[in-house]
Order: sequence, then C-alpha cells, then structure tokens
Amino acid sequence: MANIYLRISRYVAAFMRSTGDGQSMPYNSPVEFSPYTPEYVVLTNGLRVIPEAQQHRASCYSQSAWKNMSRGCLPQGGKPILLRDPKDYLTYAEICTLEHLPNKTKTDAYEFLCINIPREIIVDGRVQRTTASHTLDTRAAQQLRKMLRESFIRTFLDFETRNNLFAKSQGIHRSGVEILERFFMEYDLPVSHSQKERESLRHLVQRWRKEAEYLVQSPRIINDDLVTRIDEHEYTGGPPKYDDKD
Repeated sequence: MANIYLRISRYVAAFMRSTGDGQSMPYNSPVEFSPYTPEYVVLTNGLRVIPEAQQHRASCYSQSAWKNMSRGCLPQGGKPILLRDPKDYLTYAEICTLEHLPNKTKTDAYEFLCINIPREIIVDGRVQRTTASHTLDTRAAQQLRKMLRESFIRTFLDFETRNNLFAKSQGIHRSGVEILERFFMEYDLPVSHSQKERESLRHLVQRWRKEAEYLVQSPRIINDDLVTRIDEHEYTGGPPKYDDKD
C-alpha cells in the first residue's frame, strides 16, 4: 500500500507515532487508521491524483513526490538541487528549500507524518485502486490535520484530569508543567528541560485548554440533546429520580 506525508505540528506528529509506552515508531513507519475511524473516512473521500508540482498547496505529498524529494529533487522529479542521503527522513526546512517556500518558523515546529492510505477508494461511485501518486486535496488535508490535533489535545486533557484527581486523592500538588512533562514522557514527545522550554510548554497548555473549551462549544456537541440536557438532580445533588412504574 502507498503512503502520504502530511505536514502537522511536531508535537502531534510525535504523538501519532508514539506507542503509548514511552516508545515511538520510526519516522518512516506509516501510521495506519482503522476503517471504522473518521480519519479513514477523510482518507477515502479526499484522496486524489494531484500533479506533484501542485501538492505543496495542501502541504501533503504523495509517495512518488516524497521519493523524488528524498533524492534532493523537486516533487515532480528532475535533477537533484539538494545534496542529501535518500535514506534520511525529510525535514520541514528541506522541503521549504526544495519548494522555494518561506520557512516562517525559527524552530522545527512542523514535521511530515507518514500515513498509510487505503488500497481502494470510491470515486464517482466506482471503486478505484490507489497508487503512489494519490494524495489529499487541500480541504481533506486541513480536515485531517484538525482531527489529529483535536485527538492530541483530548488525550492530553484526559491525562491531566487523571493526574489532578490522583494528586487530590493523595493530598499532594502536581504542577501543570510537571503533568505535561509526564505526558510527553509517556508518548515520547520531544522536549528539553530548559527554563525557556518549560515556559513555552506552559503557554502551550493554556492554548490547548482554550481549544478544548472551543471544542466543547462545537455544534456537534451543542446540538446533541443527550449531552446538553441537564437533569434536576445535577443541580440539587443526590441520585437521579427514577419512575417507580418502570
């Protein structure tokens, strides 16, 4: 099966490659999604054969374009313009150089996540086999980025909640930065221990909490009556009242 290479935050990329036990898959090992996940649906609906020279618009590259760039060539091929070892995984900075794109980040804020794509997709009601030339269009690439980031944030906030509950039960205090560092350790995310990095992480946590608050207000949740219904016992406390006739 072929792969695609999607530009996302380095934290999200590392999170997706992690095995959840402090270890990670190699950069070139593709992440796979179950056919029963919404991410898989995005892949099956958004994969297209897009000319290699245009794939930078979605910041998502096909396997054929990635292979060309790994040899230091343009996505569409040609003579090498960058001397590099094809076995080394491409960095965001290298792709900016090859594509003549401005690198607006002073640090390695972005990475390209290797994702395995389905063998078959439906195009105009007909089954089509995917090839090394398939990649996501701009809309689908943005949608998948959003889903992966939301998954990352939800996982962190769940981890933070469990840490706070444990700390409270033990009568101890565990700082937000310490919880974040433990989260990074569990998912093998890149982080240093400098004071500057710790301050950056503190701001990141605040940003993720704000994004989580926004997610809670999303129409998907607000329009769900079973989620938004507030029963009387939730205001007054105590167990819910059930109908004795049931």
